[in-house]
Amino acid sequence: MMKKAQQGFTLIELMIVVAIIGILAAIALPAYQTYTDRSRVRACQSEMTGIARGVVAAIADNSTALLPAPQYSACTNANYTNTNALPNANLTANARDRATTQITCDIATGVCTHP
Repeated sequence: MMKKAQQGFTLIELMIVVAIIGILAAIALPAYQTYTDRSRVRACQSEMTGIARGVVAAIADNSTALLPAPQYSACTNANYTNTNALPNANLTANARDRATTQITCDIATGVCTHP
């Protein structure tokens, strides 16, 4: 007489699968958080570069009419607001990452950097 084939998975097999998924998630989540932090820093740097280049153009033309109207979505604590006066100091802002990375933009060149 033939034995009936096993149907379904045993508890041990299911526990092994859950353990493997847990290990993979433990490896993937920190990498994902690093990726999102880098993306937030780059988004803030891009946003600040656009504003800084507008400020450079306004300074070069000595015209407050060319000053950009800042709208920050990727940055916080920015030191630039359009007050219809040409800025005389570098622009700074913090990225919305976990380390609140500071972005600094040179108003002479329009180049923005972060550590």
